[in-house]
Amino acid sequence: MSAHAQQFPFGTQHQAYRPGTLTPTNFTRTQLNQQVANYYDVWKGRWLAADSASSGWRVKSDSSGRTVSEGQGYGMVIVAAMAGHDPQAKTIFDGLWKFRLAHPSTIDSRLMDWEVPNPDGNDSAFDGDADIAYGLLMAHAQWGSSGAIDYLAAARNVIAGIRASTIGPQSRLPMLGDWVSPNGSTYSQWTTRSSDFMPGHFRAYGEATGDPAFWNSVVTATQNVVTDIQSNESANTGLLPDFIKLVGASRDPQPAPNLLEGANDGNYWYNAGRDPWRLGVDAILNNDPVTLAQVQKISDWARTSTGGDPNKVRGGYKLDGTPLNSWQDIFFIAPLAVAAMTGEGAVDQQWLNSLYSRVYQSHNTGDYYGDAVTLQSLLAVTGNFWDPMAVLSTATPGDFDHDGDVDGDDLTRWKTNFGVGNQADADGDGDTDGADFLVWQRNYQPASSVARTGSATTTAVPEPSAACLACWLVAAAMGSSIRRRAG
Repeated sequence: MSAHAQQFPFGTQHQAYRPGTLTPTNFTRTQLNQQVANYYDVWKGRWLAADSASSGWRVKSDSSGRTVSEGQGYGMVIVAAMAGHDPQAKTIFDGLWKFRLAHPSTIDSRLMDWEVPNPDGNDSAFDGDADIAYGLLMAHAQWGSSGAIDYLAAARNVIAGIRASTIGPQSRLPMLGDWVSPNGSTYSQWTTRSSDFMPGHFRAYGEATGDPAFWNSVVTATQNVVTDIQSNESANTGLLPDFIKLVGASRDPQPAPNLLEGANDGNYWYNAGRDPWRLGVDAILNNDPVTLAQVQKISDWARTSTGGDPNKVRGGYKLDGTPLNSWQDIFFIAPLAVAAMTGEGAVDQQWLNSLYSRVYQSHNTGDYYGDAVTLQSLLAVTGNFWDPMAVLSTATPGDFDHDGDVDGDDLTRWKTNFGVGNQADADGDGDTDGADFLVWQRNYQPASSVARTGSATTTAVPEPSAACLACWLVAAAMGSSIRRRAG
């Protein structure tokens, strides 16, 4: 068993959550971390497996031995987050990526075949690729991209595939997979799945690719759909349906029963049950007021409708809050704990504590799904989930392209954004100016230096001649900015 050094080891709470975020108070921080580690150990023993055919690793979906891209994506995110607890994390992660490479979609090979083995229909599913890309960004943050696998380049390649083949060119909404034609009749860019709305992922993609404008447009498009559904279809609950179709000339978002999987496609069912987690993560990491209000609405309904008792959460609901069943599943409970983190006051704190106590030792034995969603919810609830681009930006001031070093490429990005953008904002004041250049200069250290020292903590400032050249660039950029404004 070999261990690999990681930059963001599990248990150290690497990213500050939004001010006021609730976390469980019925256990100590040490206890919370141990409970998540224990959950991971069970998950790993039950659902991770070496794959002899690809010499990689895969996430088993159930006793049949199949693997789905969604599960593989979950595995990559989870394993990257657990580095520091699991000494095998990097080895397993690289194996998970190797398995994914062995099973590409036949439509866009940058994406993964959604089900293995599957003799036909070897195309993609949006959510699997979305998590695979995010997992690669986490791996880039954890271990850097100068080794055998260039995680950052791989992530950018997957993100490019997601953008080209699974984002609606006009709708800016996630399509169901690369098998969907944007202008198809039954399935199109106007048919979407609410659990594919991952605003936190989309923001990270924008930072990783240097194209935040595009990915922010995806965030806005998904937020608009959620707001419309919550206003017109679930005003009292905030619940979202599994599938949504935007109909008519006005593209009115409506629940879409029997769209893909069955009669419950229009209900809060085994896709939409992930929504409080997906939206909740964005709210606590990015403090977006729109997402925050959306997830708070769901959380408030869940708490009041159950009287604050997690044992009264049922297996699925109509959008008006009518339970579809009398039984329970931790899948429907755990994501509500992430939503509860956005609450306020003693009542919401007790609700969060109760939810956490209900799920932190609960497992599903039939398939991977409930355990994987619960484990990721626990990572968020205990302060152990993070945005890889955000923690890299904090960890390496001046690394404007987020590739793990501070070099000439970062200076180029600074020059491009000087006076006109915020993609080289090192001091957090919302713009790119001379102060950000000084941060770059103080932290200048090309990848070759990082490789020699084994970390990015040693600072190598440019020689005086280089510094003079850089100062000249400041003056030139300032002059260019003045000419643009004068023209």
